[in-house]
Amino acid sequence: MNICLIRPPRCVDKGAVLAYNTPSLGLAFIAGAVKQAGHQVTVIDAIGESPLEYNPFNEVNFNSTFTPEPDRLFTNGLSATEIAERVPVNVDVIGISTMFTANWVFDRYLIDFLGERFPDAVIIAGGESITAMAGLAIKQTKYLAVCVMGEGEETVVELLDTIAKKESFARVEGITYRDPLTGHAVITKRRTRVRNIDDIAVPAWEYFPLENYYKYHISWGVTRQRSLPILATRGCPYSCTFCSSPQMWGTRYYMRQPELVVNEMEYLKATYGIENFDFYDLTAIIKKDWIIAFTREIIKRELNITWQLPVGTRSEVIDAEVAEHLYLSGCRHITYAPETGSPKMLGLIKKKVKIPNMLKSMGYSHHQKMDVYLNMIMGLPDETHADVWHTIWFLIRCSWVGVNDIGLSAFEPYPGSALFDRLEKEKTIDLSNDNYFLELILLNAFGQGKYFSKNVSHRWYNFYEIFIFCAFFGSNYLFRPVRLFRTLRNIISKKYENRIERRVAELLKHKTGSLDFNPKNWEQV
Repeated sequence: MNICLIRPPRCVDKGAVLAYNTPSLGLAFIAGAVKQAGHQVTVIDAIGESPLEYNPFNEVNFNSTFTPEPDRLFTNGLSATEIAERVPVNVDVIGISTMFTANWVFDRYLIDFLGERFPDAVIIAGGESITAMAGLAIKQTKYLAVCVMGEGEETVVELLDTIAKKESFARVEGITYRDPLTGHAVITKRRTRVRNIDDIAVPAWEYFPLENYYKYHISWGVTRQRSLPILATRGCPYSCTFCSSPQMWGTRYYMRQPELVVNEMEYLKATYGIENFDFYDLTAIIKKDWIIAFTREIIKRELNITWQLPVGTRSEVIDAEVAEHLYLSGCRHITYAPETGSPKMLGLIKKKVKIPNMLKSMGYSHHQKMDVYLNMIMGLPDETHADVWHTIWFLIRCSWVGVNDIGLSAFEPYPGSALFDRLEKEKTIDLSNDNYFLELILLNAFGQGKYFSKNVSHRWYNFYEIFIFCAFFGSNYLFRPVRLFRTLRNIISKKYENRIERRVAELLKHKTGSLDFNPKNWEQV
């Protein structure tokens, strides 16, 4: 069969600090599985094929009780018409990646846009977002036939076989499909997770426009080298209430053989000239024996590469010995994910983190000269002013032990997470209109985000956002004055060592959020 896999463009707000697009690892895994099964594969990476293209939302209709300012919302990447022009005329199945809920207002438009133009094709969708709201997706679209739930490799291959044989979708586990008679969503039995993840087909990067990412230096981390995302594990054994992972993956945690992960790294270096690897694992470092074996394998082979943990990891295993092995094997950037510095909030969101242990672990990583970055969340339900001040004090302590960068994000209630279910039950989130989806797009624009705590006002959060950055970076440069001069040097030379330097450089060059925003003239720093 002829299957066309599509990564849609990204919905953005002109007032947001830039997010970094990277090649789609999930879609590359699906492409690899479909190719291995003997099907004809085409991949349209709308962002990778046109990373500097920005199109207004004029063609997209949405149902909301508020209207964003004119010329505020854009899609980054190919337009729907340009995508349709690249779809093979003999396509049998169109598969659309729907990873991010903030993208849904455009994703559903694209689904029906392609359905109109390719009426004989079966349109399917997969990803974390569609997994959590499959019923709504079927209801809000006309042409979406099947939603692939959770891990997609085995499900998509079986689904293609079912479509080829013109059999009922009811026989396929792990999907939600549109009943052909009633049009209602039907959920099949949940598919068992892949246990031996070493057997999963490797990502098929040959279908992606990788050179565009390297041409414009587009990456998630801080490296300026040729980078690719990679996975060493799947799943997460924890159940944080703000995370949709338990619904997407369950809580079973599987690790690949360290040697096979390094084999993949070695292959990608030889084939594509990859010099840096970004690990997208939900929780990369849990078992000390595994990470020591992995780092020793890299050291033994003398790969001469770097690697990063940009997603966020835990601290329990990273002691002085592990930190040393991380650095010797090429790890130069590590992200911790405490989310909050308030012990009360850590308990409420079920983030099983002990602050003293995490501070000690951060110190070990800093001592090994790795760039240490923190993921922090502001605006969680039940957060109070006292909790925010706990976080501010925690960040100053992090600055003292050597952390040199933070990411401060407004809380996003992900469908499928416990907090989303709670907020929907409390009618704080209402999916009968598009307010929620549009608010997610606006979330990272300063002064525009919606906060879900009833204890702290929007105006106070705007103040705290500025104050937190001033407190953290002010203390950072006070404790280590040489960092200020190094930051200025790196911004001028465009050789960034952390993400704050990239963000400052981009803000200075692009004037993001100002009247000078011009998508047609957008250039990568």
